[in-house]
Amino acid sequence: YPLCALAVSDERPVSTQSTWGDQKQRSMSTQETSVKKKKATKKACDFKPFDSREHLNIVFMGHVDAGKSTMSGQILLQMGKIDERTIEKYEREAKEKNRESWWIAYIMDENEEERAKGKTVELGRAHFETANKRYTILDAPGHKLYVPNMTSGAQQADVGVLIISARKGEFEAGFARQGQTREHSILAHTLGITRSR
Repeated sequence: YPLCALAVSDERPVSTQSTWGDQKQRSMSTQETSVKKKKATKKACDFKPFDSREHLNIVFMGHVDAGKSTMSGQILLQMGKIDERTIEKYEREAKEKNRESWWIAYIMDENEEERAKGKTVELGRAHFETANKRYTILDAPGHKLYVPNMTSGAQQADVGVLIISARKGEFEAGFARQGQTREHSILAHTLGITRSR
């Protein structure tokens, strides 16, 4: 990799007429500039090495309680991104809140408010890699109050995964006039997600 350094200069043009105050200000300006140059210079070893693998952003969308956070957490679990101590901690927290089956969703829902309500509020992000590609999982909230957070995730995505609940009542609610499954699919298409699964 080629070595490179960055330097930023904040020098201003100096007039030809000078007074004692101008000289003092100029010397202070020169000292400030040299300090700024030292701070702004970065060595090649400070930068991350280039990774030629393709990078994909995947957004999980769908109606509230369809299982988006659980699906995202399960992927990270299967890829070995979560250590045993963290798994035990999440299982213990979920058991304390009488939501034992939700511990996998806690992997993505890190906010205490999200865990208490059992609903994703903010866009969750996580990363994993394979031999050929790098992935970023974007866990979008499903509740209709948090559609702006869902849109911020969908506009970053290369691939959209629409999670549809098969439970009776939830499936119909997702595709009803005010259903989030329907709204998320329309918004994703509008934002340019052409690959949906």
